[in-house]
Amino acid sequence: MSDPAHATHPEPAPDFDVLITAEEAWPAFERAVLRAQKAVHGSFRIFDLRTKLRSPEAQAVGKDWFDLLAHVIRRGVSVTLVVSDFDPVMGTPLHELTWMTVRQGAALAEIADASQGQVRISAALHPARAGVLPWGFFLPAVLKRKWDRLAGVSKDRLERQAVLLDRNMLPEVHTVTHHQKLAVVDDDALFIGGLDLNERRFDTLDHDRPAWETWSDVHLMLRNGPEVAEAKRHLETFLDVAAGKRDAPRLEHIKRTVSAPRRMQFAYLSPRTVLNEIEETHIASFRAARNLIHIETQYLRSRVIAEALAEAAVRNPDLRLVLILPALPDSLAFDNEEGLDTRFGMSLQREAVTIVQDGFKERALFASPVRPVMSSRDWRTSLAGSPIIYVHNKVLVKDDDFALIGSGNLNGRSMRWDTEAAVAISDPVRMQVLRSKLLSHWWFSDLPTEATTPDTLHHWWSREIAANGVCLPENRSGFLVPYDVDNHAELAQPLLGVTENIV
Repeated sequence: MSDPAHATHPEPAPDFDVLITAEEAWPAFERAVLRAQKAVHGSFRIFDLRTKLRSPEAQAVGKDWFDLLAHVIRRGVSVTLVVSDFDPVMGTPLHELTWMTVRQGAALAEIADASQGQVRISAALHPARAGVLPWGFFLPAVLKRKWDRLAGVSKDRLERQAVLLDRNMLPEVHTVTHHQKLAVVDDDALFIGGLDLNERRFDTLDHDRPAWETWSDVHLMLRNGPEVAEAKRHLETFLDVAAGKRDAPRLEHIKRTVSAPRRMQFAYLSPRTVLNEIEETHIASFRAARNLIHIETQYLRSRVIAEALAEAAVRNPDLRLVLILPALPDSLAFDNEEGLDTRFGMSLQREAVTIVQDGFKERALFASPVRPVMSSRDWRTSLAGSPIIYVHNKVLVKDDDFALIGSGNLNGRSMRWDTEAAVAISDPVRMQVLRSKLLSHWWFSDLPTEATTPDTLHHWWSREIAANGVCLPENRSGFLVPYDVDNHAELAQPLLGVTENIV
């Protein structure tokens, strides 16, 4: 570890930053934390303190996030971090990762000599759970999964990480999680988007990595605005709102999905949706769009979203769509998981894409990013003869006057169940910065005006992406090739009577 006395102090930062991939996002977050004078308050799905530091300023105080947080804690900064917990039986690896972070937090407080309450790193298991009727239906399968898990987990891991797996009681069924990724630093900086913190999430702007290590994502850094205060209010209240202990505060710029246990849960697997502002904002944006809707998302599985898009296309014949998706779900492409959840998700996405295509006809452009090198077309990690780039972005842009960036995917789970947070952008200067960064990321050269103006963009992108799909990788103009809705379509499996919100 370097001498903190000789640490480089970060330069003043702009009030609005668009951060593409962890190569940009993590250094910006590190610098914001280094500037902290009072408090860092965040909520993430995954936050591993072993994650390496990337900025020169942070590397001057240590090698990983444990060192960075220890450095600011010793200066008197308080750290409050809520890390999502997961069903210990059905999500054992994620459950273990969460409790590893909790143990890291305890060690951090001790090593940094924190005062009482200065460091609070906690695991939050969403309080919603299956009612007695669906719980009884799933119990035999859950019990089998529990015994299988116990057989493969050491005693040490049970005591230190898989802490809720070995309880001497029948397992519950938890179907909902806190999926948001945001932090507020000193009440004047907000870090919000789709990116969690562990080494799997790291990727570079050129995505020059093996397919299974790519991770395209978008985060924002905002300062000195109402969004920061609203995000702080959300962080202070979301656990009580999700527990049904209080009403959600009214916010204007931060859009949320929040659910809570039903008052009568007996027959229900699903929670009670408290807020579906992210879904409502998408639908309102579709209806108000004049020329172009630009979406980048990990999943398009919501029939509600798909039908709203199709309806907007029918109502406005001038409306066009650009929609960027990963070539395949990561569970199939990288982990070879062909279970019912993967197959059902693929079925939902095929249905949603078909609905949208039927509404827009040739005015819809679906694309997926790939690296500009050759690979075997027989590999699942390949599309158009090149390795895929995994898309984890959660982006909506309407024309050139509105955007929504956050943690929510376009699936029922993100729209109705999981805790999600996003920020709405409408300031003209910020919109110009945002659109420039988002659009240029996918192309290898500066874009002509035709490729960035909402009423002409679709034609230019359609032509270039179609050409990219049939030419050699070294001759492509950018990362994007046509999305293939039939890719591994034989695995897609509808499940009659099962809610789309489950995956």
